[in-house]
Amino acid sequence: MALSREEIAARYGTALFGYAEDVHNLDAIHAELNELAIALKENPKFVATLSDPILNCKDKEALLTSVERDLSEEVQNFLNMLLDYNRFDVVIEIIAFFNQLYNKAKGVASGTVTTSYQLSSDELSRLSDGYAKKYHLSSVRLENEVDPSIIGGAVLQVGDIVIDGSVKHRLTKIRRQLIDKK
Repeated sequence: MALSREEIAARYGTALFGYAEDVHNLDAIHAELNELAIALKENPKFVATLSDPILNCKDKEALLTSVERDLSEEVQNFLNMLLDYNRFDVVIEIIAFFNQLYNKAKGVASGTVTTSYQLSSDELSRLSDGYAKKYHLSSVRLENEVDPSIIGGAVLQVGDIVIDGSVKHRLTKIRRQLIDKK
């Protein structure tokens, strides 16, 4: 049975994360992979070329070698392994899964806060710091989304946790309570 892209990303990302921990180079590999992911997203034809089953293996290796010479030995070995096992088409998903494991290990979370108006950077920072402190995280990266329909307040979502402090939500709860009392 064939593995899904998510399963492949989870297996390879977990293996890479474990390897990075074993060689005590987690932070450097993380930083390098993030730069690599940006470059690969900007150049999708590169991934498509290295994933092309018609292209000769030697040509793929030569192309990869010309690009990876500035990368660490660990990342080079990882990329060569993906090429050898015909998994280069999933490289961006693997890096994303690696980043999830990295963020979890470092106590870093990310999410969105939806408000009726654009928050200032100071407000966003205070909200991030408060959430991180409450949930014992080292940091939280929040992005602000504006939705005037929530009327006021905020809806904060980080991972599976949703804190709905919007006026719209409160009005809905009051409405339900009034209807239930009839």
